[in-house]
Amino acid sequence: MQTMHKALVSLLGSALALGVCAIPVAFAQETGSGMTIIVPGDKQWQKSKDMPYGMRMMYLHGDPSQPGPYVLRIRVPTGYKIPPVKYPDDRVTTVLKGKMWNAEGERYDPMKMQEWEAGTMFVTPANTPHYQWARTELILQVVGFGPIDNPVTYINPDDDPRTQ
Repeated sequence: MQTMHKALVSLLGSALALGVCAIPVAFAQETGSGMTIIVPGDKQWQKSKDMPYGMRMMYLHGDPSQPGPYVLRIRVPTGYKIPPVKYPDDRVTTVLKGKMWNAEGERYDPMKMQEWEAGTMFVTPANTPHYQWARTELILQVVGFGPIDNPVTYINPDDDPRTQ
């Protein structure tokens, strides 16, 4: 029985190894007719009209106002503060560069914030109030799904740069 178990495990292992090796080949063949290559150096950082002065955005793929996925990068300087906000869609954010502090809530409270470094990924469910601070210069990558009408809602309307 133990010999049969070892043979089965060995056979399964071989099948998995072959399957893993086959995945890149299948992927490479499939992408010949539709893969989109995006080189961030070919894109320009743009001012954000929806966030406080100093944030720059780079749209890599898609359009948040249209149906479907979108990917954007955000660059903020050291000391940049994002007041309590919420977004209308679920978002997956990855810290690509720098250190940030982040917390959930409708009131800015530095004592509740956690520090996240490059490589950290977090998911923010739609309509979750949160706030952030850039301990160093940050580059974030955000993935979401449109369409969204209003990209950000400020918990305190006085914080909204679009009304100032």
